[in-house]
Amino acid sequence: MPLYMVSTQSSVPVEKRVELANLIMNVHCGMTGAPETFVNVMFMENVPLNDGISLNVIANVRKGRTGEMNETLRQEQIRKISELIKVPEFQMELSLFEVPANWIMEGGEVLPEPGEEDSCEWLKKGHTA
Repeated sequence: MPLYMVSTQSSVPVEKRVELANLIMNVHCGMTGAPETFVNVMFMENVPLNDGISLNVIANVRKGRTGEMNETLRQEQIRKISELIKVPEFQMELSLFEVPANWIMEGGEVLPEPGEEDSCEWLKKGHTA
């Protein structure tokens, strides 16, 4: 968690998928402070998308951040993804959906609330998902 699901109408080369996954992780972690181990990116190719849309991203993120923070995160993801894959922002859709942290597990452990990562015992012990 978060889980970013990236859908495209055409195939994306493996190298570009790696770059895109790293970009999504870096933007998310840089803006939210979430550990990198929490970020998951899944790709679906050859997906029929709405007219005029080349790329669609649906992301499940931990609930608890402000609406302003989520909108800033959404806009920054759109801007950076557009720069990387050379798709105009108007041809992209990106939606964030909030999920309570206690509904999510990584590596068999329930996730801490946003901002409480430093007090999470299993993260302190070096546990990774």
